[in-house]
Amino acid sequence: MTKPQSDEEKIEEIRMRTERMAEDKARIFELIPKVFPEKRGEPAVRGRLTAVVEASGYTREYVARIRDGKVKPS
Repeated sequence: MTKPQSDEEKIEEIRMRTERMAEDKARIFELIPKVFPEKRGEPAVRGRLTAVVEASGYTREYVARIRDGKVKPS
């Protein structure tokens, strides 16, 4: 049986999970531009934006803004 958490332990878990979410978001923002070949001077791949939208859950506009460096993780 799992021991009930104290309020302080719950707060620490919240802090830890929030930090992990921020790290994950920063990594996603780092990866998005890297999966677009045109950012590497290569020919564009048809459907790449749609694939990234589906994988990330972000809107097409938001992914395009991340790809173009117009938005940074907050």
